[in-house]
Amino acid sequence: MSPSDDVERTLAQLIAKVSGTDPVAMSAERPLTGLSLRDELDIDSLAMVELTDEIELSYGLTIPEDGLHRLQTFGDVADYLRAAA
Repeated sequence: MSPSDDVERTLAQLIAKVSGTDPVAMSAERPLTGLSLRDELDIDSLAMVELTDEIELSYGLTIPEDGLHRLQTFGDVADYLRAAA
């Protein structure tokens, strides 16, 4: 399965940059939107800070720290970015 839109493509690239894990390659086994940031995409707490920084730079927005706990899957982050756009 390939990313369905620009948000997913960009997010997949940012995750691969931060964690070294390619979400698109992983989505052959599971839907991309359901991939766990922590368990399947190797985004630990430090990598989440790095990913947040990359997202903020790429999209020109600020993600509040108190909202990070709601971003558990690739789909959660993609939905957040679409809503913030």
